[in-house]
Amino acid sequence: MAIELDSVSRATVGRFVVKVNLSLLIALFSKSSLLLSASRCLQLYALLMAAIAVLTRQRYSPDSFNHWSEALWLAFVAAGLQLLQRASL
Repeated sequence: MAIELDSVSRATVGRFVVKVNLSLLIALFSKSSLLLSASRCLQLYALLMAAIAVLTRQRYSPDSFNHWSEALWLAFVAAGLQLLQRASL
């Protein structure tokens, strides 16, 4: 059984995937650690998504993904990359 997403949720998932890939691409050109650079890019994106959510007065919704969902996902992936960085030292 496939899960059907509404258009807002589908757009949110698409933006998330693009931001993760773009962060990894930007981190490839960084002089510091790949994981740390990608994590910092993702943290910045998470902060921007939270700011957009506040400015547009969105609320976290259990029925649909929105900018709050994306901000949480980005922050979670950023924290995971930082843990990986510290574990590899």
